[in-house]
Amino acid sequence: MAIISTKGAYGLTAIVILAKEENNKLLQIKDIAAKGDIPQNYLEQILVLLKKSGLVESVRGANGGYKLSRDTNSITVYEVLNSLECCLAQTENKSNDNMLQPFWEDTQEKIKDVFSLSVKELEEFLEKDSKNITYHI
Repeated sequence: MAIISTKGAYGLTAIVILAKEENNKLLQIKDIAAKGDIPQNYLEQILVLLKKSGLVESVRGANGGYKLSRDTNSITVYEVLNSLECCLAQTENKSNDNMLQPFWEDTQEKIKDVFSLSVKELEEFLEKDSKNITYHI
């Protein structure tokens, strides 16, 4: 089954933070880490993987930083998680019997479907959900 590690959760958080930047403005690692409450050293490793996957770009220098490499409508949650998690939708048939193979294949497809929403759709969901939160003292 799919289990999302902190790497996946932090990576998705970083992507959402970058997605919220107007005009795809560059953000430095320290700013992403602060906004997402992510350990900076760990975030550096995650951003390297996201860059290798073509999901983010980096610019060097004093005014450098990271930004999304594509539009938020074209990046899926599955892509982000799959680039950070080993074998996100891999399910193994641990028995010698192939009787359960159709079940494992169906499970893989369902995992992909669950995470198929775009980063834009995830942003909209989070924004809608945050409006429903009320605080009581």
